[in-house]
Amino acid sequence: MDGGFVLKLPFLLRLVDSRKSALSTIIASNLFILLIPLAMGLFLYTKVEQSLERSTTRSNGAMLEQLKLSLDNKLAEVDTLMRQVVFDPKLDYMLRIPANSTDVDKYEFIQFMRDKMSKYHSMTSNFILDYYVYFANSDTIVKPDLVSDSRTFYSIYYAYKDMSYEEWHQLLDKEHKMSYLPATPLSNAQEQVPKNVITYMQSLPVQSQSQNLGSFIVLIDGDQVKELFAQMESASHSSVYIIDHAGQTIMSNSDSPFPTDLLERVQESSGPFDYRLAGVDQVVSVTSSQKAGWKYVSIMPNDVFMQQVNQIQSWSIGLFILCLICGLVAVSIGAYRTYKPLQKTVNAIMRGKEMIRRPASNEYEFIRQTVEGSIHEEKNLRMTLTQQIPFIRANYLSRLLNGHMDVDVSAANGDSLQFMDLKFTSDRFAVLLVKIEDIPFVAAEEDEKQWAHARFIILNIGADLIAANHRGFSVELDRDRIALLMNLAADREEFAESDMRDIADSLFSITSQRFQIGITIAVGGIHSGPKAIRDSYPEALAALEYRLILGKHATIHFQDILEVKQHYYYPLESEIQLINFVRSGDTENVEKLLNKIYAMNFDSGHMTPELGKGLFFNVTSTLLKIVNSSNTNQEEVLGADFDPIKEVFSYPTAQGMYAKTKELYETLTRSFNVDRSGHSTQRLEEIIGIVHEHLDDSNLGVAQIAERIQMTPQYLSTFFKKHQGQNLLDYITHKRIQQAKQLMENKELTIVQIAQKIGYNNDVVFIRAFKKLEGVTPGKYRETMLPEIISSDA
Repeated sequence: MDGGFVLKLPFLLRLVDSRKSALSTIIASNLFILLIPLAMGLFLYTKVEQSLERSTTRSNGAMLEQLKLSLDNKLAEVDTLMRQVVFDPKLDYMLRIPANSTDVDKYEFIQFMRDKMSKYHSMTSNFILDYYVYFANSDTIVKPDLVSDSRTFYSIYYAYKDMSYEEWHQLLDKEHKMSYLPATPLSNAQEQVPKNVITYMQSLPVQSQSQNLGSFIVLIDGDQVKELFAQMESASHSSVYIIDHAGQTIMSNSDSPFPTDLLERVQESSGPFDYRLAGVDQVVSVTSSQKAGWKYVSIMPNDVFMQQVNQIQSWSIGLFILCLICGLVAVSIGAYRTYKPLQKTVNAIMRGKEMIRRPASNEYEFIRQTVEGSIHEEKNLRMTLTQQIPFIRANYLSRLLNGHMDVDVSAANGDSLQFMDLKFTSDRFAVLLVKIEDIPFVAAEEDEKQWAHARFIILNIGADLIAANHRGFSVELDRDRIALLMNLAADREEFAESDMRDIADSLFSITSQRFQIGITIAVGGIHSGPKAIRDSYPEALAALEYRLILGKHATIHFQDILEVKQHYYYPLESEIQLINFVRSGDTENVEKLLNKIYAMNFDSGHMTPELGKGLFFNVTSTLLKIVNSSNTNQEEVLGADFDPIKEVFSYPTAQGMYAKTKELYETLTRSFNVDRSGHSTQRLEEIIGIVHEHLDDSNLGVAQIAERIQMTPQYLSTFFKKHQGQNLLDYITHKRIQQAKQLMENKELTIVQIAQKIGYNNDVVFIRAFKKLEGVTPGKYRETMLPEIISSDA
């Protein structure tokens, strides 16, 4: 390449001397073209550099903001837990229980642990390591699985590594209002390695500002917080600090303490700023959290922050130099190659004209003079152009339909329209779209001759029908789609709508009855003005889409589908019923429910194609939910590599989609119908076993049992009544009363104690239920009827 260029360079110099005008113009033009991208590249580089700096700043700020939002969401869990505990009605009473309280009062702590604290523990995530309540008057600690005095609790369970029991006890006695203590190692008797925790403290009671009767403490897992730091630390190699309003470091991923001279700038600034730490330039980003009053600070080395910008700068300089060198080489080679054909052209013209000497003027001027001598060939070119008029007219009409240009019916535009054999009588237009659905005697889809024949028939029939009162033009859009452009006559304005409907109906009947060509016709609205065609064509497309609802072989007017529903009927209750019917193998009810859903949506009124597709997508999604939740082998039931959504949406009409959906549901329902009787018996025994095992649980009910056996509460009630012949709540009440009657034989138990043992928190509710079943109150039953029963048994 280099050797060839060296050989060509003297030749170029000689050409410049002999043909200065043409060659110098080429070289100057190429150099100018070269300078344009180079200048644009320099401009783009400066913009990219600025953009990268802003992007890096936003990215770092976004990661810090994401860390704040993630941690705030976690802290919301602490706040929720605090509110659940401190606003418990029994808490105020328990805070005032003295150290020398009775056994009944001490039992309150156990009951609070069992009924409240353990219940809240199941609602917390791994973010909360543990939590407990300190009652100062009784010196009692209550956590979800423990009731203990403070000294025993601190020595055995949770003890801070650098804090004695007395210091910890003084900390508990201080007043705290939603306070967070810095991360501190916490020892646990069950774990040998101390665990870092952030301690949250709230003095009790919350409503009283003058008394401090206890504290609510939450231990936040420091490892969970450090996991939130991991993404930012790996992405930017930055040190992240969480600083509270007092300037304390709550948590950090760095072993170095937070610089004291940086604290004041962090409190005042919110945007990124430069800072020098240990002789290294740093970039500091800050964001504040209103929830906990914390500030999140990121300290990133400047070379990491500007790494991408510096790399782009090096690449850009190198690329600019390379492009400049290559551009100069390309200009030289391009000038030579550009001029070489020009020289050959001049030589060829001279040979054709049998000229003895070269022209003295510029080569381009010589060529221009030669071309002017060939104007006599214009007539032949015009004849060729005339043969292309149909294609030009089709292209023009296609551009009008797609809105690339406005229709111009003015007299000034008459010549150009006349050139394409077009003439518009008014500025009112309407578009008819014809989709060929099926044609006779076609054995294969690739038979283009039959399709062309069908298009020819429809084009001519449509043009003839429109031409009776108006002007019409046709465009072939696709193999099976034709557009008829209707230019309405000015003297039939009042009959335009009826004419358009008559034309569509006549075209449909003639093609279907006489030629057995199945078509769907979509008619757009009538519009006037320059944008009339571009406004009517989308309406015709929208009407054609509506064939999904009405089916194929129809005439659809856009005006008829304006009043469509903007929602579909598929409530959550229907989905739950459908899931239960399928799981129970109830084929008949599945079919009835699907028929109801289809009728409610498609028989009661209009619906847009988009909503229709959305409905079938949701119904098919329910099918996939059942398959996934029941661990059904999809390959055994529906076949290998089977895609239900793809199968359903392969049909062009709602009726076809509905038929395929029913088929899929019937197949899946029948797969659930295998050995269903034995399964029902097993499920009933499981429900009865849960009832007998948890009779003493006051929360026992339909919802709790349904959750344990993974049924919906409605289906569980129906299932139990069908197989047991009794309402589930009535069955639970009956079994509790039977157990109560047995407990009444023990004279030492009071009615209140018996009620609590069988799951009633309120003895009034127990007395009412007992009287409803036995006809007498529990006390009356124990006094009169129980002695008689015992004596008869003896």
